[in-house]
Amino acid sequence: MSLEKTIARIDGELSEKEKRQDVVLADSRVVIRNCAKAIRHLHTGDMAEAKKVVKALDADVAALKKVAQDFEHIASSAYQEYVEIKCLLSLLEKKELPTPGDLKVDDQSYLAGLADCVGELRRSLQLALKAGKKKDADYLFGKMNYIYDHLMLLKYSSSLVGPLKRKQDMIRSQVEQARSELLR
Repeated sequence: MSLEKTIARIDGELSEKEKRQDVVLADSRVVIRNCAKAIRHLHTGDMAEAKKVVKALDADVAALKKVAQDFEHIASSAYQEYVEIKCLLSLLEKKELPTPGDLKVDDQSYLAGLADCVGELRRSLQLALKAGKKKDADYLFGKMNYIYDHLMLLKYSSSLVGPLKRKQDMIRSQVEQARSELLR
């Protein structure tokens, strides 16, 4: 095969790959924005609207997974945000946490999203305390601590667990701050 044909083949493949990459980037941004919207609805007490957004997110994430092959590094932030909202919603509804298999995400995205969920639980705890709902705040603190205790068992390099190592330190701080807030 001549160099011209080789370069033409490579150019065609890269052009197609670039088009898919652009779709993954755009779809990931949509997922991330909608996850933020769902979290806002949860914190303002609009559970029905949050559930509606999360239901649409389920379809958006499934569509993203179809085009994200070879671009998981780009889509991982969207998956992480998706895990965060799905875990938060489950806990606020007093249901079991979903697994990576339930959400069809890789373990690194799951761990990072679960870790980020602790921060949202703390925010919910603060809102519960502000509203005088001590029992709800205690429940939320228990879930924060539960996640913290389990995530702290994972002591591996970042090459294996992604951003989890950094997030473990943040979680420790959030749990301690929440404990202080509950005792005040």
